[in-house]
Amino acid sequence: MTELLLKIIEEFADGFLILNEDGKIVFFNEVFLKTTGLRSNDILARENDFLQRLHLESAGPARERETVVEDRNGAPHRFVVSSLIVESARGHYTLVRLKAVQDGARVSPGRDSLALRQMFHNIHDPLFTADLGGTITCANPAFYRMLGWKTEDTLPNVASLYPHAAELEDKILRLAEADCVSNLETHLRTRSRRSLRVLDTSWVLRDDRGMAMGYTTHFKDVTHVKNLEARLKISERNYIVLFDTILSSVVIVDPLGTILNCNYYAEKLYGYPWAEIVGKSFSGVFQVLKGAPTLAEILPNVDRNKGRFVETDVPRKCRDGSVKFTYASYSALTTTTGETIAYAIMERDLTERVRLERKLQESFQQIRETQSGAVLGFARLTEYRDLDNSRHLERIREYTRVLATGLAILPQYVDYITSDYIEDLCLSSVLHDVGKMALDDAVLRKTGRLSPEEFEKIKMHARLGGDALKAVDGELKRESFLSIGKEIALSHHERWDGSGYPDGLAGEKIPLSARIVALADVYDALTSKRSYKGTLPHEEAVRVIVSERGTHFDPDVVDVFVSNRETFKRIQMLDAFLERPARVAPLQSARTPKRLRGTVS
Repeated sequence: MTELLLKIIEEFADGFLILNEDGKIVFFNEVFLKTTGLRSNDILARENDFLQRLHLESAGPARERETVVEDRNGAPHRFVVSSLIVESARGHYTLVRLKAVQDGARVSPGRDSLALRQMFHNIHDPLFTADLGGTITCANPAFYRMLGWKTEDTLPNVASLYPHAAELEDKILRLAEADCVSNLETHLRTRSRRSLRVLDTSWVLRDDRGMAMGYTTHFKDVTHVKNLEARLKISERNYIVLFDTILSSVVIVDPLGTILNCNYYAEKLYGYPWAEIVGKSFSGVFQVLKGAPTLAEILPNVDRNKGRFVETDVPRKCRDGSVKFTYASYSALTTTTGETIAYAIMERDLTERVRLERKLQESFQQIRETQSGAVLGFARLTEYRDLDNSRHLERIREYTRVLATGLAILPQYVDYITSDYIEDLCLSSVLHDVGKMALDDAVLRKTGRLSPEEFEKIKMHARLGGDALKAVDGELKRESFLSIGKEIALSHHERWDGSGYPDGLAGEKIPLSARIVALADVYDALTSKRSYKGTLPHEEAVRVIVSERGTHFDPDVVDVFVSNRETFKRIQMLDAFLERPARVAPLQSARTPKRLRGTVS
């Protein structure tokens, strides 16, 4: 019995048992144990009884017999028993096969009893036998199929199958030393000169005197597997090269945010050596702001966004304590079944861009502040001529900001009143009375009541201011805050019911900017001292404005004013305190006022 036969039996799907010349069990395969439901000890301890139950004396080479074998729990199992005598240099052996019979199946007495002899021909892997000179004396159909030969062809010498002679020489030397080789990786050449990669398992064949006659070889074609391995190695090498040469930081983390790997650029960007951060929490290493979401809390966003999530201007802590700002792209790394096993965080350094943007923003802010100061300084020329209007412009600007900010949250204005609009509106509001620069001092500084003719002259300041700012705005190549300023200067004395001046506009035909400044201007006029009148208390001024909701003022603007009346009072009192701190009592807790007619809670 050759070792080749034993190895074939080990891998066969049926149970096999081998008896020596004395009828003693010398071998059984794992399938035999699984098929019968017995253990090795169960068989060997009751060997004679077990063999009698198989009725081997009546299951000769020419026939098969059905028998029943009980497993360790006493449950019966039906089998078909067949046997075959195998001659070898050491005597003959009996090869017994047990094939399980499924429930309801019947044994056909005429079944081919030569099934065991067909194993050599039916096995899917190539097998051949060669003499010591390399002449192939026997080969199975799988051998012909793999190497491209036909069964009627004269097979070549083994040496012609090996494109590398050294591999065949190595195999022969190994066989001479150990009588067998197992899974020796080698190359073969087909009849069409195609190269194959195989695993070569061979056994020496000996005659009755123990002299080597040749060898039997079993091939396992692994060409496809080896090609995949080669491609995988190439991909792995390319990945490693790309991973370490890409000009972006790449950090690999597990689903809990623990760092698994990082590339060279990440080490260079943040200053952390690979060994110092691998195995640590990503957030613990790189997170700058305390209390900010950890990486483990951010990663679910990746899963919700189909495996990708992006953040920009993300602060990252470096080893030296400095902070880098990055564009961070998070990607899920998944298996073929879709299971996420890790995440890749790829980051580009935006620190210089962020620094330049902030510097540019600071420059814009400086320009804005300079512009605001220049505009306010220009508008104050009017105050210098009208001595009763001290700090009037600063108050108008703050009242305007409160009203515009309150209107911005209303649905009808949410898309119109932006932060840029509010800033331009507040800057332009101080130019509302710029037209008074063209009026005579005799009219502008008159302390008594104005005559109808003088009032008409005063009313001219709206048209004069609007035209002046329109002319300046027209010289500019793009829209500026003066575009709003000319609206305010021209229309801040228009009334919601159309009874205002200079054009008698009504309702929403009055620009929104002018409707806002109109209320701010009237409130300041009511609560400020003039040479021709005294001041009204804040509460009385609120009642006056509410009473003119829908006549003088835009109802929406009045509603926002009422909701913020305490803020107006604080601005008015704070300004008075800054001017004359000794005359103003400490601010008392405001009592809830009675509901005002026409107000909106």
